[in-house]
Amino acid sequence: MSDYSSRTTSQGGIKVPPLQPIPTDLVKPDDALCDICRTIDFEPSRFFIGEEQQDEDDSEEMDDSNDDDEDSVALSNDNQSNSPRESADKDEEDSSEVSSDSFADHPINLGNIADVRSRTHCPFCRLVLAAVGGSRVPDVKNGEPVSLEVGVMKDDEAGRGKPTRILMPSVSAGDGWVEEAAVFPEIVLVANDSPGASASLVRPVYQEKTDFTMVNNWLSICETFHGDECRKRPGMDDFPVHPAAMLNEFRLIDVEQSCIVRATNDSKYVALSYVWGQATVLRAGRANIESLEKPGAFTTPEFGPHVPQTIKDAMQATKEIGIQYLWVDALCIIQDEGDSEKLPHIKQMNRIYETAELVIVAISSRDASSGIPGVRPWTRGVDQLIEQITPQLRLGVRTGYGNDSVGSIYSTRGWTYQETCFARRQLIFAGGQVVFVCKYAGNWSEDRVVEDPNFVLHEMLNSGEGGAFDGDDDIRSYEGPVQNYSNRTLSYQSDVYAAFAGISQRMRDLLGTDLCHGIPPRYFDWCLLWDPLNKQTRRQGTPSWSWSGWEGGAFPRIWDWYSPKTRDIQNALQVRTWIVWYHRAAHDSTDCQLVWDWSPENEDAREGKNFYGGEGRSRFSLDCSRTQPTKRIVTGAPTYYSDILCDAPGSGFLQFWTVSVDFQLDKPVSSNTRTWFGGHTLLGIFGSSGRELGTIQVTDTWLAQSPALPFKREFIILCEGRDERADDYNYDGEPGWKYKIMLLEWHGEYAERVAVGSISKGDELEGSLTWKEIIIG
Repeated sequence: MSDYSSRTTSQGGIKVPPLQPIPTDLVKPDDALCDICRTIDFEPSRFFIGEEQQDEDDSEEMDDSNDDDEDSVALSNDNQSNSPRESADKDEEDSSEVSSDSFADHPINLGNIADVRSRTHCPFCRLVLAAVGGSRVPDVKNGEPVSLEVGVMKDDEAGRGKPTRILMPSVSAGDGWVEEAAVFPEIVLVANDSPGASASLVRPVYQEKTDFTMVNNWLSICETFHGDECRKRPGMDDFPVHPAAMLNEFRLIDVEQSCIVRATNDSKYVALSYVWGQATVLRAGRANIESLEKPGAFTTPEFGPHVPQTIKDAMQATKEIGIQYLWVDALCIIQDEGDSEKLPHIKQMNRIYETAELVIVAISSRDASSGIPGVRPWTRGVDQLIEQITPQLRLGVRTGYGNDSVGSIYSTRGWTYQETCFARRQLIFAGGQVVFVCKYAGNWSEDRVVEDPNFVLHEMLNSGEGGAFDGDDDIRSYEGPVQNYSNRTLSYQSDVYAAFAGISQRMRDLLGTDLCHGIPPRYFDWCLLWDPLNKQTRRQGTPSWSWSGWEGGAFPRIWDWYSPKTRDIQNALQVRTWIVWYHRAAHDSTDCQLVWDWSPENEDAREGKNFYGGEGRSRFSLDCSRTQPTKRIVTGAPTYYSDILCDAPGSGFLQFWTVSVDFQLDKPVSSNTRTWFGGHTLLGIFGSSGRELGTIQVTDTWLAQSPALPFKREFIILCEGRDERADDYNYDGEPGWKYKIMLLEWHGEYAERVAVGSISKGDELEGSLTWKEIIIG
């Protein structure tokens, strides 16, 4: 493990660990560069850009008249050959004096990945193949052979004005994307070979276990350089309130006394984000909480054997970091069903995770019993990607925890999404290593040299907060989290709102509205226009009109065809909508309430106004004056999961008046007949004249249960909207506004959403137009 006493840097006071030795068995007896890689100039100095070269490169980029052919193609597939001996002769040259034509930034085409895979004796082919994902990348994708090339990028992450060059492998299949491949992997020099310019280069990893001395050093750097900026709430400028000040029974694990304790407002703690999976998890309940609060409880025969290994490892990691308390959901929240204290904790998940000093993210742990690799000795099995390319050059792949987590169970689970959204500092266990992430630290890993004041300050100046929340005037604060969360899975579908509760609290803070079964009432009409991202199936415990009513990704896309600014959206909804949305209280009740009330002080002010307070407008050749719901009982309708995201929840059944019209569905005749989403079929919408008015995507499951094409179905007109963004962002002034329509499927007294499409204004006259009351669940 690193001995920080042997090496420090005086500038900035950051401790720098000595480099671990590189394994001696990198070179295999029959290693040799393949015919393609022998044409690449692997001179070590080519990986550095001296001051003179940088100045010339910058001026060349500014001069459009420069011909790319004038550059010497040192990293391209030409006919030149640079032998290891020729490279060795050049090795003594000062890298700062490398001429501007010695290293060109052109991609290296290594050919089809199947051929690269066969070149097992070529160290560069092996390294590049491993960097893009190795065996998980297919030879053929969608009928096209997968090809592999390596791009070259300048990098000045150290902020010294002396960039290095990074090799960036990528794969493609024709014009298609290969989702199995790693995203933007990076190949750089090994730090041991360049101690004078080591920032962000690859360093060998201590094999036995996680280097917690390095982790503590990262925390110290964050505290010193980032300070209070890393304490602010993600997406907001203020500091979080400690959960102990908001919750009656906020508990923590005391890792020193090995028991549960009641937290105080100044208790500093680590939080664990992990997957329960199918493992048996010890849970706190009213029956055992007093016993769990006795010192040494987790070491007793009663409880010790039942603490899952992932939680045990998190307790040990918290000790190693030097923090006394750990928060774990299973043991710090009373898990008894219906307990009065459980729901308040679930609703404050954002506070719990954003207030933690650090969140341990167990990406590599498949379930609660599998443990956290690297906490205990010889449990992580780091397979570090380093190759000796020539006798003078060793290259390695820099860790990207996003790529290391591809295919992990953790990244697919609904509960884990909000936990990482709100973590202000994360310690991520992935790919056999540990990675530190905060507001400014994007990827501090054990295999990457970051202990450099120039690098830390440069990263602060060139990184933004980012994340899921874009501010209080940006609809993406809602749409981004919905898109990401809806694409994840839940073991229990009834958790669909609970696992999103922390996110909804942040939306309330930013956008000034709660959610109605996952839809923000303040922007209701346009938020109903979400599209599927992939194959979807109905989640029966939730309403079909909401994204929460479907298993599979949803794509809310207001920002895609209109301004993302909520103020613009609010103004547009006042003139582009007409439905007055009511929410039914219960099936056995006639009571309905407004989904959202813009709340004028004077009740008379509602007269002549629409749902958003805009002036009512006449759009259709019908009497559309009736908007009040009819007093009625609904029979035969299902009961949905309780909407814990709403202060005044309804039953999930909307009741409202709008235009109903029948159109015919058939195979599309338009030139663009591509199916956008897997598991869906594109159908044409046809009017009484036989003209195709538009198209709509329906699930293959629904279509298989429908009559043979063509057949008629009922649509309702929802609102005005666009399919494409206007040129020059002139959203309201340009043509292109259409009527957004919803295809319905009736189930006795209520209907469900099938899909949403568009028709041009006036096309509604090609159907049997009526003003109709709808109940939709």
